[in-house]
Amino acid sequence: MKPVTEYTDFRAYLSEWIGERKVQGLPGSNRWFAMKMGINSTSWLTSVVKGVKGLSKATANKLSEILKHSPVEARYFETLVCFNQARTIVERNRYYQELGALQKLKDVRIVKATQYELYSTWYHSAVRSLVGMHPFRADSKDYERLGALVLPPITASQARKSVELLVDLGFIKLNDNGVFELTVSAVASGENTRSLGVANFQQETMRLAQEALDRFAAGERYIGTATVGVSEAAFLKIKKLLADASDKIAEIANADPDANRVYQVNFQAFPLSAAAGKDGKDVGNPRKPHGQGS
Repeated sequence: MKPVTEYTDFRAYLSEWIGERKVQGLPGSNRWFAMKMGINSTSWLTSVVKGVKGLSKATANKLSEILKHSPVEARYFETLVCFNQARTIVERNRYYQELGALQKLKDVRIVKATQYELYSTWYHSAVRSLVGMHPFRADSKDYERLGALVLPPITASQARKSVELLVDLGFIKLNDNGVFELTVSAVASGENTRSLGVANFQQETMRLAQEALDRFAAGERYIGTATVGVSEAAFLKIKKLLADASDKIAEIANADPDANRVYQVNFQAFPLSAAAGKDGKDVGNPRKPHGQGS
């Protein structure tokens, strides 16, 4: 199987390690792990792999001994556990950078995390869309023109690096005429994605949405809000409605032959209160939405 340094999910690594042991006819049962770990619960490993339980640093280090990790692999596994269990984007970014540094120490080249790279900076998606609208060549003047079209503007150097990344990821290419063109009409991260890159991208675009209130006149933007009191079942319906709306917007954009500007469309839905008890007495239970759009 792949070395641990090629994984970004410690649970997937453990699951495949156990599967590999079984294929080779080696011990790797819950009972065997419990004995090696010195614990009484024979369901502990299953609970960890399924995400019911987490790992402490001490437990991760003990597992590394059992898995016979090298010193660098042990550090990688411990950091990977911290990365997967981190609660904030700031923590996840820090641990992700540490994982990258450890991969270099190990001198391994992992498969590029396409989604992370594409969404690592907000303007990569804008550059990709602009390439689909305007003819750009690989020269300094066109990189300056491309950077100036992005709002807020980016430098020619940033535009060039963005184009090089998009080419490397296979999202754009140079055609026979020396002009960049799209290789696929649309790229979607998926509504259920948990990619760190997408989380960073969403943070940046929410910041841009806030700045858009001052940057653009009301006729060039729409920012709507609604504060509603609903049940969990109703929230799931709202969530699906937003996902369906996102798909519909993508369909409209993909079918538009006259596209000449890139727009960022955000959807957010998050709690503003604790959940009420079944008797409805813990918190208020408003029924009428309060919202506005501009």
